[in-house]
Amino acid sequence: MTSMLRAYLLAVAAPAAVMMAAVLRMPSTPGDPVLMLVLVLLGAVATNFPVMISRHYKADATPAIHLAAVLLFAPALAVAVIGSSALLGQGVLCIRRNPATGIHRRQPIDVVFNTSQLVLAGGLSALVYAAAGAPLPGAFLAAAVMYTVNSGLVVVAAGIHEKRSPLVLWTEIAASDLKQTTALYVAGYLLAVISLGRPWLSLVMMIPVAAIQVALTRSVQLMEQTIDAVEAMADVVDRRDPYTFQHSQSVADHAVRTARRLGLPDREVEVIRLAARVHDLGKIEIPDDILHKQGRLSPAEFELMKKHPQTGAEILSKFPAYRHGRELVLAHHERIDGLGYPRGLAGAAIAFGARVIAVADSWDAMTSDRPYRKALDAEVALAELLRGRGTQWDANVVDAFAESLPGAIPAAERPRWIELRPLLRSLGAAVGVVG
Repeated sequence: MTSMLRAYLLAVAAPAAVMMAAVLRMPSTPGDPVLMLVLVLLGAVATNFPVMISRHYKADATPAIHLAAVLLFAPALAVAVIGSSALLGQGVLCIRRNPATGIHRRQPIDVVFNTSQLVLAGGLSALVYAAAGAPLPGAFLAAAVMYTVNSGLVVVAAGIHEKRSPLVLWTEIAASDLKQTTALYVAGYLLAVISLGRPWLSLVMMIPVAAIQVALTRSVQLMEQTIDAVEAMADVVDRRDPYTFQHSQSVADHAVRTARRLGLPDREVEVIRLAARVHDLGKIEIPDDILHKQGRLSPAEFELMKKHPQTGAEILSKFPAYRHGRELVLAHHERIDGLGYPRGLAGAAIAFGARVIAVADSWDAMTSDRPYRKALDAEVALAELLRGRGTQWDANVVDAFAESLPGAIPAAERPRWIELRPLLRSLGAAVGVVG
């Protein structure tokens, strides 16, 4: 954790303390102590069952409980319920287990930040609701404020940690969790309406709240299992040929490193990673005698080989997790100059992620042993990439890939590298890879 991030996490406690002091000064009507206790306990338990929906963000059922507290109680009591449930859930009732170390305790700085952001979000939404006057529009505004403050404070922390724009991260998170969070806020509104004066009904209302959380968990698990199964199929295809064992994993690693060098958003990097891991899945239909052929492929055999991107895309069309990635699989053998396959696309018509995978795929193919040649030295392979920069491969992608390699070659020296290996012209036929 950087000093800047640590300072930010601790700094959020200051406005939270100001918020606490402000709401405590406001006139307050008594609340049902039993209902308050029930919501504190429910919020504490819900805190311990998060679902990771992105690298930076996890969701749980607490938004429903916190919104119900805002709608049921005066601002001071609402903030007290929210703050107490956060502290209780992250400390005393922390029941998440780590296989290696047993119960996982959050670091004090995390508890301070998480509690402070919830107090801030709850306090502001409670003030908005109290000022709104009309219950239903007020509930909508309170939910919007709560979501904006909560997610906003988290993405600023993530932005500091990742050195990326918080606005970009916010867009990625909203695309992943907005529907589920909206459903939880609706459940929170119903929880407040039903449990007013009847605390025991709040326990009953937790059934649909839990159902929303279970549905999200199952959805994430199903997607992860689908991805694992498809990647296992891709690995089986790689194992059919001893020369391509772990090829797809290596291509994915190179593609992710390049995409991050290009500064692409996490969401796009993940699409590229998923597609790169299964980019050769279509080779499942290529006969072994072609895959294992020692010499060069005949024209007829090469035409058959050229069908594997389309076959792979057709297989992936059955899986929603690859809705965006299948276009990258289909286009990973296209060339900037339009001489690639299967559609002969050129330039910007080729999906950018496919251009990233094409460079990673070519590099791994060139630096690996193949039936028709031994692996090329890294400097020879890099020189070939630089020689095809702007014709076979996207120039910006090649530059980013070269810069991401260990001991990266400065841009000013790259033209000299291209001329270091005159033998590349004679190796052209051998280097023209089929990934």
